[in-house]
Amino acid sequence: MRAAVSAAAVILTVTSFLPIAAAAAPSTAGLVERVADGDTIVATVDGVEERVRFLNIDTPEVGTCMADQATDFTSVQLPAGEVIALRYDRDLRDPYERLLALVKPAEGEWLSVSLAERGLGFPLMIAPNSAFYPRVVSAANRAKRGKVGMFSPTRTCTPIARTRRANALVSQAASAPVRTRAQYEAANRKLNRALAVLALAAASRYGVKSAYFTAYTKALMAPVRRRANAVRASNTRQWNIVRNASSGHNDTDDDSSSSNNGGWWPPGVSHSYTGPRCYEPGGVIWYPC
Repeated sequence: MRAAVSAAAVILTVTSFLPIAAAAAPSTAGLVERVADGDTIVATVDGVEERVRFLNIDTPEVGTCMADQATDFTSVQLPAGEVIALRYDRDLRDPYERLLALVKPAEGEWLSVSLAERGLGFPLMIAPNSAFYPRVVSAANRAKRGKVGMFSPTRTCTPIARTRRANALVSQAASAPVRTRAQYEAANRKLNRALAVLALAAASRYGVKSAYFTAYTKALMAPVRRRANAVRASNTRQWNIVRNASSGHNDTDDDSSSSNNGGWWPPGVSHSYTGPRCYEPGGVIWYPC
């Protein structure tokens, strides 16, 4: 009886270790089959074809700005048949059952770092996989300082290029006269167009979920949006002054203005003042310089 109990205990002990063996980390080497997009490849690992998602990096969604450049870069670095090194963090798989790993060609840098330092990808930290995140952030900071990739103002689809175009439209609206209804409405159309262009700079427009990239785009957009709102408010004040001053007259769209500049005169300033005038945007409200 004792021998039978001992044998059962041995079987139970061995069986208890089987789940641990099944959950062991995959191999630290693999073979590239093909590239899916900038941050995902298909590779053979332990004899099984796996979709491998790079850790701590997020590249633009397919069809958005510079997504093709990110995919092309990964394809050059990881051609089919390339032997790759793999490194893992705490969680091995995402909800889509993709294997989560840092990936490096036989000779070269980890792709998460290479993509970030070229502005083709952005730091992404999904807990608990954060071990390599600081290094990717450092690479992205270098790209931002160097104004490369998605940080370049010369590429028309990048957030900084779009916010600069939006700001230029705001400047046009700020400098436009608002002495007539047509002018006022034209300035508002400029501001509406500026805000539409500005919306294209949001991180969500690129399919990027990186908190780093989201913070970057918000920092670019916020001052332009505030300026657009301020110009709209200033133009509205000036148009109201002109409209109220012209009550009882024909509301025409000609550019003529009365000798006292559409009815506006600075409070506390004598109407005999003939000195220099400094105008607010819109060309109606002025004060002595």
